[in-house]
Amino acid sequence: MVGIRDVARKANVSPTTVSRVLNEDKTINVADQTRDRIFAVAASLNYDINKRKYVKKRLPSIGVISTISKASEEQDSYYKVLRAGLEEEASRLHIGMNRIYNLSDNPTEWKDLDQLGAIIVVGTVTKQSISDLLKQNKHLVVVDNPDIQQEVDMVYADLERMTNSVLELFLENGHQRIAYIGGYQVDMDEFGGKTITENEKRSRAYLHFMRDHHLENHTTHYLGEWTEESGERLASELLADNKTNLPTAILIGSDPIALGVYKALEEQEIQIGKDIVLVSFDNIEAISTLSPGLTSVAISAKAIGKSAVRLAVERIDHLREEPIIVTYPTRLIIRESFIPQTKQT
Repeated sequence: MVGIRDVARKANVSPTTVSRVLNEDKTINVADQTRDRIFAVAASLNYDINKRKYVKKRLPSIGVISTISKASEEQDSYYKVLRAGLEEEASRLHIGMNRIYNLSDNPTEWKDLDQLGAIIVVGTVTKQSISDLLKQNKHLVVVDNPDIQQEVDMVYADLERMTNSVLELFLENGHQRIAYIGGYQVDMDEFGGKTITENEKRSRAYLHFMRDHHLENHTTHYLGEWTEESGERLASELLADNKTNLPTAILIGSDPIALGVYKALEEQEIQIGKDIVLVSFDNIEAISTLSPGLTSVAISAKAIGKSAVRLAVERIDHLREEPIIVTYPTRLIIRESFIPQTKQT
């Protein structure tokens, strides 16, 4: 059977261009000569242009469902950068992205999603919600939620692997009393309802690592909200609970939490990088003012956002049916809060 890729190959254009021209997408800018050549090649190959009449018409646009509130985006620039990646790539590909649902701000029943070309879900929503979404729109891309176990496109950073790498570095540098301060896993549904668990990726990896290395007696594990205020409170609790046997290393789930941890340690005159070493996640701009500098895991937020849009466009243009999983590597940015003496992985 002749497909879009066959037409594209003979017309010497991309499959995306063929799909959008044959779908009479008014937003695509191609020369009349190219447009005519595509239709001529399709006809010569007996490609059934009219078969799309029998497929429910969808708008060539992408909807975004985010579990992140606008206020959280302002505090945690990871999500702001990710959103910028979504918008930049959509603009580059001339795809509309004019329907944004922020579940934390405006819980609402999802309606008319079957009219959109594709849906991008940012953040962790419940498995049932993913199933409900798939009933309305099969063109689904899920960002930062690798645990859903559904047949959908996914894009995320490999945080569990990096968590293990950092913990290995701690061990190699003589640290066994390793603590973890992070946030709860918060799965949302379409009405803004929250399911809160301790099964967050970094937290889970920490607990497994400590168990697998027979360090249960040194396990010190504190969870709360993903905010600076929560970080300060949790760190203060950790210090109060472990006065006679403080951890020598703390892994922190995100930079906003780390900002609060710094405050709590400084208040107790604990020297960061000497008395206790710290590593965090996200490498956001807000940590640039910290002294000593915070060692943090850099995540390719903008690239993740752009990749999600490209996967969505592939679905819109019917270039594939099988789901794709894209994982992005992370990088440990070394600063004064933890300078490993062994080679980082």
